Amino acid sequence: MKPMGAAPELDDSSQEWYYLDSTGQEFGPFSSDTMREWWAQGFFPIGEDLLVRLPTWKQHVALRDIYRDMSDAFRTPPGSTRTGGGGGGGGGG
Repeated sequence: MKPMGAAPELDDSSQEWYYLDSTGQEFGPFSSDTMREWWAQGFFPIGEDLLVRLPTWKQHVALRDIYRDMSDAFRTPPGSTRTGGGGGGGGGG
């Protein structure tokens, strides 16, 4: 039996991630497990500013914008800033 709280479509370990290196070159896809291992080993010196995306996203997003707690990075599904919009942004005059 599967736990009721688990979302079968959003298995975080099966998510595929793309990332941009410091030159703007895209790499991927890589599994969440691989990305998490690399993150834990300090493979991304840019840290929270690492630009990542999922296959369904059109743009890369800074890791800090999708994970409030960096210890959750690549461990849990991203906290999608793209669906809610959130505060900030704007400015105009």
